[in-house]
Amino acid sequence: MIKEIALPGPEQPVIDESRLLAEFGGDREILAELRDLFLAQAPPLRESILSSLDTGNLADLVRDAHSLKGACATYGAPRLTMVCKEIELSGKAGDLENARAYRAAFEVEFAALSEGITRIAQG
Repeated sequence: MIKEIALPGPEQPVIDESRLLAEFGGDREILAELRDLFLAQAPPLRESILSSLDTGNLADLVRDAHSLKGACATYGAPRLTMVCKEIELSGKAGDLENARAYRAAFEVEFAALSEGITRIAQG
């Protein structure tokens, strides 16, 4: 059975900018460094997650979804965090069909987060 994706509502931002700015004292230089780190590490995780969804490699899927979930949570990205959590939990349960049901949301939220990170860091 494929579950509905329980993303935070549209009132929930892709990135919680106010939390990020408060956490780093409004220092956009730190945000730029964090952006660069995220943009260096996240695309390979994205590619591995998509590949694992295609090939059915549950071990890699769970590992990489967990890693990206943590990075997203740290960066204040609740929407992609939730999608990664659902993919990870589905993988842990051995439910590849359910994990694959989150693919479209994963792609949309990843793209939105990548755009948002760049915008915030530029200020």
